[in-house]
Amino acid sequence: MAKRVCIIGAGPSGLVAAKSLTETSTTNTNTTSPKFHVTLFDAKPRIGGLWPLDTQDAGLVNPEMCTNQSRHTVSFSDLAWGADEPLFPKAWMVGKYLERYVEKYGGTWDFKLGCRVKRAERVNPGDGKGWKVWVKSEGGGEEEEEVMHFDYVIVATGFFGKAKKPPGLEKANVSVAHSSQIRDIKSLISGVDGKALGKGRKIVIVGGQMSGVETAAAIAMQISSAANTPGDTSIEGAGRYVVTHLVQKPVWVMPLFFPADPVVERDGVKEKNRSPNFLPLDLVSYNIGWRPEGTVQNTSGHITTAAAALTHGFMETYIGSNQTELGPALGVVGETTTEPPLLACSDQYTEFIRHKKVDVITGRMIEASGDSINISTVSGDIETITDVAAIVCATGFDASPSIDFLPAGVLETLNFDATDDGFPLALNVHTTISKEIPSLGFVGFYRSPYWGVMEMQARFIAKLWNGDEKARKVLDEDTTMQSMMKLRKDPRRAQFPMGDYAYLMESFAEILDIQRYEPSSSAPGARTGIITPYRYSYPTVSPAQNMEIKLALGEHYSTFHASSQKAKFVPRAVFRGLQGIWTLNRTITSRIATFPSGTLIGTASLLPRNPTDTQTQTKPAPKSTSSNQPPPSPSSGPTCSKPPSTPSTDLEYLYFEEGQFLTSFGATMSAKRSYVYRYFEQADCIDLWFAKQDYLTADYFFHRVEFRVPPGGGGKRVDEPWRAVSSHLCIEDMYDVSYEFYFSGATLESWTSEYTVKGPQKDYTIRNVYTRPSSV
Repeated sequence: MAKRVCIIGAGPSGLVAAKSLTETSTTNTNTTSPKFHVTLFDAKPRIGGLWPLDTQDAGLVNPEMCTNQSRHTVSFSDLAWGADEPLFPKAWMVGKYLERYVEKYGGTWDFKLGCRVKRAERVNPGDGKGWKVWVKSEGGGEEEEEVMHFDYVIVATGFFGKAKKPPGLEKANVSVAHSSQIRDIKSLISGVDGKALGKGRKIVIVGGQMSGVETAAAIAMQISSAANTPGDTSIEGAGRYVVTHLVQKPVWVMPLFFPADPVVERDGVKEKNRSPNFLPLDLVSYNIGWRPEGTVQNTSGHITTAAAALTHGFMETYIGSNQTELGPALGVVGETTTEPPLLACSDQYTEFIRHKKVDVITGRMIEASGDSINISTVSGDIETITDVAAIVCATGFDASPSIDFLPAGVLETLNFDATDDGFPLALNVHTTISKEIPSLGFVGFYRSPYWGVMEMQARFIAKLWNGDEKARKVLDEDTTMQSMMKLRKDPRRAQFPMGDYAYLMESFAEILDIQRYEPSSSAPGARTGIITPYRYSYPTVSPAQNMEIKLALGEHYSTFHASSQKAKFVPRAVFRGLQGIWTLNRTITSRIATFPSGTLIGTASLLPRNPTDTQTQTKPAPKSTSSNQPPPSPSSGPTCSKPPSTPSTDLEYLYFEEGQFLTSFGATMSAKRSYVYRYFEQADCIDLWFAKQDYLTADYFFHRVEFRVPPGGGGKRVDEPWRAVSSHLCIEDMYDVSYEFYFSGATLESWTSEYTVKGPQKDYTIRNVYTRPSSV
């Protein structure tokens, strides 16, 4: 008879646990009859856990939030994402992926959704077998709890038990919310009439790690969009708001796309590569080929000063700077370079800082009172943040409520420590199970678990409960728990103490006798490439699973080919790098007397906003050029070209420039101009549009930026930039455009554009040079 397994939680960890227990490939038996019958419980009325299933879900994760790892990492081994889906899917898309997973593999699973597990107790604590579980329907009124019996229990509830807020907020008379609650910022700062709730204009984010950076950037983006979108009155006086981010230590801010080759060796000397190729950051970072020969060792956990310096050096190389240009609160210099690194992901955060839309302050919150916050600085002084409009706490979660159904005796056996946000329980085999209670398994119960590791944990539990001798021996001889317990009070504990993806995957692969996939071109015994779940599968997978694995592997390797040979993701990296404020130096060289030569010195800002292309995508071009454009513009009117056929815009900037134009005959005048820049992920391209005279609204299509790819994808000199061109005929005038983009790591340091215009009454060249202003 099949053993009954209670799985508490129907998110990714619960679903992969159910699948691993019910698939025949892990049973080490010649029969296809199931060894386990699984029942999944979840207090929510749906599967997915944190991950919403649609755009209107009101759970802990904003449905529109993008993942900070690509879909090559946010996946299981035997279900491929579609090739046309975003590389960094939105949260609701991850929910849809999980629905497909259940449809494909969950036909025999029992679901008890909208049903909370209230208690789980061992029937026979002496032999560690058998569980009695009390469950109750959510919203079920006074009905009695149902008692069910199981042979095993798996905890798949995750670490997000209860949102934590710091003490000292009781006297605040402004809105206070946890970052997990934030959807539309206007609900915090505006009343139902749309008017601001108070006089304050600082939205203070408390918490300086991953969620703090993401929250600050998301709120700054909402404000930027409201301030720079025509007709948007959703936030009264949006342009006057500033995000104030209170942090305690500098954090490295990684963009979603990393350079694959930020440094190139030439004549024995390493030099910055000014035109690197780009990949999703996880397809750069998780390279097992970088590890020394022999068994892969854990580089997370306790971080030595040498290990810290190595990671800091890596980040400086790949990000392109030590972040000192963003101010002292983010600069990674001095003693900070020997401390365990802090990492966060955001495409927009750093440029919002440079543009003074996010103000980063180092300190610790003491108390909020009225519309002010008192903080303690690094030097011990007390300072006050005034003019506060709202407070958002990006201060993490307490994992304890996620296991409140376990009795005191079990928690005592597992050495429960509610104050430890890394390892609240003492568990063996990479936080999967306890020798003392081997009928109780845990999947994904640690901070920021990788999907591939969750799958490996579930496979180990399936092997162990199937009576596999090697799995039993591994548990008996395990020492990982002792290593983890040493980290509980370790001041040099890593930000993510189980963050070494390669180590965890290779360790489990050895335990489970799974051979990592290597391309046929690899040498025998080679260890190459990026860690992904679909490189780790049993050889006995079904034909349907094998098809999914092949699809995923094909997409995986085609991503690398497109990057190295076709400059894939370079337009995305350029577009991200364009955001924010630039110093503009323009030279106009006219070859006819009727059009003046001259220079312009000013600023150009590329301001992010939500796409506005619904009405401009197919707008017809005008019949004649406009006569009221300012002299220093690169053209005298909108283009007559029609936009190429593309899907709707994924990312958009409002480009706005202003400065002083000095003509060759000595006249000076003020000048300003706007464009709209748009990025399309599916086509991986950038389009420019003229703006109307309101300097906000996209008017007519200008041109598409076509990147020049060297033959074979290589052959560039390391000091050469990425180049792009465009050409189009406007009435009788030909416009030829060229661009140059100079990178330092992932950072776009400078760029140029040059327009050559020839026609019956036009013959001039405009050269624009864009550099970043001095440090914040």
